Amino acid sequence: MLYNNSALVTHFSMVTLNKRTLVQYMQIIGILGVINLLLSLYMAFGDIESGTCDINATLSCTSVIKSEYGKIFGVPVSYYGITWNVVLLYCIWRIYLEDKVPAFVTTIFIWCSIGIGFVFYFIAAELIIGKICPFCTLVHIINVALMYLVFQVYCQLKSPPPLFLVANSLKSFIVTVLLVHLMIILFVNGGNTNGGGIVINGINKKITNESFSQCLTRMNMVMFGSSSCGACMNQKKLFMLPGKDETESPWHYINFIECQDSDRNFKEECEKWGIKRYPTWHKFENNYKSLENKILETHSGVMGINELSKMSGCQYPLKENNSSENENNDNDNEKDKIINRN
Repeated sequence: MLYNNSALVTHFSMVTLNKRTLVQYMQIIGILGVINLLLSLYMAFGDIESGTCDINATLSCTSVIKSEYGKIFGVPVSYYGITWNVVLLYCIWRIYLEDKVPAFVTTIFIWCSIGIGFVFYFIAAELIIGKICPFCTLVHIINVALMYLVFQVYCQLKSPPPLFLVANSLKSFIVTVLLVHLMIILFVNGGNTNGGGIVINGINKKITNESFSQCLTRMNMVMFGSSSCGACMNQKKLFMLPGKDETESPWHYINFIECQDSDRNFKEECEKWGIKRYPTWHKFENNYKSLENKILETHSGVMGINELSKMSGCQYPLKENNSSENENNDNDNEKDKIINRN
């Protein structure tokens, strides 16, 4: 069948499905697209580090999303999820308007095929990391369902238009989509410099000073987590200095308890204190190693400076040279750290 551009500017007559059935398909696809968009928005801008999506050490959104596989071209994959769903919903809207139906049905089919590619990418990342992102899995299920529904509609085209005609017919739309993604990549990568601070939950935080870290230990604050936990690594960054290792940063004052051994088995020590999610902060009544101790307050998820200050009672910032008590306790803190790490 010969095609020309005018043939693509058609109504539902180019689809063997009746209009009502096609509209029903588009409604279901649209609803799934909206759910997908909301999930992507939450994973991109929501407080996932609060523990909402971190069920345990294995089922952890943070560990996957914050891993090295959580970004493509320096942009979080969840951002691509947002743009992907926006494009999908736009194409559905154009089909509702009976505008170039065969072209937009074909575009949705290709777009969902790209989405399936992202599903395989993230599943492979989860296998490599050894973690599962529950919200990501829900998105994967929706994407597979979308692919199935769109494939059913695509197969109902009387004669699918050639790709070159679809590209020519929708060239303005395609160029706009490409430019938007390019701008996002440039904007995100251009905004990665944050003046020596780090970003937690979308808020730029300055590095804590040593006195504050020492105060957390004196106030019996203990962080439970795992070195393989993405959220724990993000929390750790709050106490790390640029270009410095652990021993030269405020981090080495923090009481950190590793909850997994080399074989990724859960340690009894963490089970004893009811650790379910990483990281978890406990404020104890006495020194952590005391024989008799109890938890005064607890928090699961990454905490900012203000939250840590409120929970511990330590003010921030603390001047480095205004407390002789800090200096007198340095040696004791070092001894405690050595004991804790062993």
